[in-house]
Amino acid sequence: MRTLLVATLASLALCSTTFAGIGEDRKQIEARYGAAGKDLGSHDEVHEVGYVANGFAIIVDYVNGISQREGFTKADTSLLTDENIKAILAMSAVQGTTWQETAASGGDRQWDRSDKKVKAVLPAVGKFLFVQDVNFKQPN
Repeated sequence: MRTLLVATLASLALCSTTFAGIGEDRKQIEARYGAAGKDLGSHDEVHEVGYVANGFAIIVDYVNGISQREGFTKADTSLLTDENIKAILAMSAVQGTTWQETAASGGDRQWDRSDKKVKAVLPAVGKFLFVQDVNFKQPN
């Protein structure tokens, strides 16, 4: 019985590290993606930091130390495939949520997470998928 309990707790701990980074602090993000590869500086209240993990280059936008947007691209910046998009959305789901593609404009694609707290946008160029808090505002 004790072995089962320990195995279950270990499994839950591993599962929790595979879910969304939006809303996490830098320490949690680094536990997920590893050490930051490059500090890209600040723009207004947004601090950008680059990571490489799970086959993607990732730029995390922190606002007040909390991840509000994560941009994913392939290391070679080639077009993201449907499989890449599915993998990124899976990494960006919290337990019990799903993604639904919704209408977007100008050739972009957009998905809303079922908890209505996070959305994902693939600009028409198709090289970066942004997963962000629905209230995130890009600095000027």
